[in-house]
Amino acid sequence: MEDTPMPEPLRRAVHQLVSEVALNCQEVLRYTEPDVAHDWKRMTLYRATDAADTMNLAALLIAAYCQRTGMAMNTLASYLQVRQERSRAAGPREAELNQVAGMLGTPLPPADDETAQTRFSWGSGYAEQGLMGEVDEQQLFTEACLHGLRARLCDDVESLDGYLPPRVAQLARKVATVLEEPQPAAT
Repeated sequence: MEDTPMPEPLRRAVHQLVSEVALNCQEVLRYTEPDVAHDWKRMTLYRATDAADTMNLAALLIAAYCQRTGMAMNTLASYLQVRQERSRAAGPREAELNQVAGMLGTPLPPADDETAQTRFSWGSGYAEQGLMGEVDEQQLFTEACLHGLRARLCDDVESLDGYLPPRVAQLARKVATVLEEPQPAAT
């Protein structure tokens, strides 16, 4: 493995892009809350696609650097996982439609299609876990970090109590409080 660090300008660009993604992800979460129900379809899709496009840009900048420094195209394609890539322009596939059917409890897809059954089961799992499952602490913490970060950046910590579930709001407030003052570096 090569142990050359990422060039500083590329590192700064990647950090900026990932920060933008985090803010877009927070907005995706924000628009799932009941008080903004009138706009949830439009805004969750806008922000989710903004986040995906921005991460795609980060990946392609890194890939361009790798190509420029002589990485073989087959290695680069492997690292970019191009076999997984799929355009949003084609719209939802049968797989996503089957997964939503499972989430909503609508009729099962044809029994002879194993892929459809799998995606339907995944959707059913989301529905069951959402209604009866235990709270995932990692998910809760991630949501709280994103909301707390956004509240601190917008200097609007008070807004956290207005729309979040109480446990997320409490954790987000703690995150925002920690971000309020620069912390001394550990020595």
